[in-house]
Amino acid sequence: MTRFLLGTLLWLLSIECATAHELPKTKLTAALVQSYPECTAPTATTNARPACELATPVGTVCRLGHEGTGTLAAAVKGTGIRVKVTLKGLSETCEGTRLAAALRLRTTTHCPSEHCTTTDETLVSTVTCTVAKGKCTIKDTLPTGLVAGDESLVQVLSCGVRNGSLESFSCGLLVP
Repeated sequence: MTRFLLGTLLWLLSIECATAHELPKTKLTAALVQSYPECTAPTATTNARPACELATPVGTVCRLGHEGTGTLAAAVKGTGIRVKVTLKGLSETCEGTRLAAALRLRTTTHCPSEHCTTTDETLVSTVTCTVAKGKCTIKDTLPTGLVAGDESLVQVLSCGVRNGSLESFSCGLLVP
């Protein structure tokens, strides 16, 4: 009887695992760091690598304070991408600034004869936040135009938060 119950339990688990693994749920979570422009004309070296001295952050008005933190989370929701941005500890000069989430994407999907890759596109949230008391939260679903069930592959080339056309904060890592 014990073997029968154990066998039945294993069989039920195998069915549950098989049906739960049909399409994986995907999501992206990243820290937000202050954005700096690309170094195109190096004037120094650091750690034996070319660098630009006196680098000024992108969007100098809105900055992360010394203890500031930020995260961006994105997940597929239907035919769109749901984004949530949380920023805390923004500088006083950022008060009243309107910010929006932004994703730069490249999609590979099905074409009539084969797979094909779209041109890169930037999606910017229509829902914005106005910084108050050093905080900002954005929740929006960005329409992608993808067909549900098409199993398209979406590459996230960059993600961040914009102040107008400037990407003040980018997905990245802070090395302490």
